[in-house]
Amino acid sequence: MADIELVIKVSEDSYKATCNGWMLPQDVENMVQGIKNGTPLPKGHGDLVTKEQMIELVEFYQLNPQHFDFVNLIDEIKDEKPIIEADKEHEDDNT
Repeated sequence: MADIELVIKVSEDSYKATCNGWMLPQDVENMVQGIKNGTPLPKGHGDLVTKEQMIELVEFYQLNPQHFDFVNLIDEIKDEKPIIEADKEHEDDNT
């Protein structure tokens, strides 16, 4: 069966309990609800960065137009650290 990448939101207490192996019934329910309400990432997605990272770059160039050119902007976007790396298993499928 194929794997699925999923973004979930759970309480910090339930996360810590799960990582430490001592889940209480409410932690189990919190994790189940987090998974049920999670957001599946599409197969073959690229590196994911935050909207705030992109806004910061654009604002820098708005305040410093003398430094702006598309090559610089593209290079800086490429240099941003992703919060979730690309789905390497399927990245070749997008050609």
